[in-house]
Amino acid sequence: MRRLTRIRIFKTALLMATFLMVFTVTFMINRTYIRKHTELVEVVVAANKLSPYSLVTRDDLTMSKRPRSVVGAEAVRDLEFFGPEKSYYTEELGFGKGDIISQDRIFETETSKLGQIVKLANENKMLLSVNTNLVRSCANMVTAGTYVDLIVYLDDREKEDSDTIISPAEDARLSSLLVVATKNSEASGIEEEGRNAIPAVVTFELTRDKMDVAKVLVKYNEKGSIYLLPVGYSGTTDKGCLAGM
Repeated sequence: MRRLTRIRIFKTALLMATFLMVFTVTFMINRTYIRKHTELVEVVVAANKLSPYSLVTRDDLTMSKRPRSVVGAEAVRDLEFFGPEKSYYTEELGFGKGDIISQDRIFETETSKLGQIVKLANENKMLLSVNTNLVRSCANMVTAGTYVDLIVYLDDREKEDSDTIISPAEDARLSSLLVVATKNSEASGIEEEGRNAIPAVVTFELTRDKMDVAKVLVKYNEKGSIYLLPVGYSGTTDKGCLAGM
């Protein structure tokens, strides 16, 4: 008799424990679901419409509370993300007013070739590359951020004096040009030693109103040799992926 009583008590306790476990799990699942769909979290959203490939500034952004269920892992949670040390641009879709700003829909100028090109367009600038080598680059002393004067050697065989040398004294357009990138013959960044340490191309940054400078650089690059004379350095140059790739 006592044994049957113990069995009944055990079954009752087991049933109650199972019920309590199911109730607890159901309660936790429901609470998580309700929290996910009703709890609000603060995220960064577009205060105005942001066009494709446009610069994202703090004036274009604001904080807003949204249900946790619509906030993805890539959502930007703090305006401090858009600090003064970095520049971000929208991708091809842009953002509508009120859209959550997501990191996978913006890109930095420092890590993206596209970012560099967009930045150039917004700043009304352009890039031009010319040939170089170890000697003409002043033994690879010319790096991104360097200001250089140019001396051009032309081998003009049609003239009696076949050697023509042009400096900034004869052509002021050859003075104080900003180098933003150097590449080796493999189109990669310059290394410290070995064959990849020898530059093959140097890239200048020009404003769009300096098309005459671009034209004369192309002329001298095709007809002669351009020697780079470092004369200064810009500590504020945004080298970005141009210098590192």
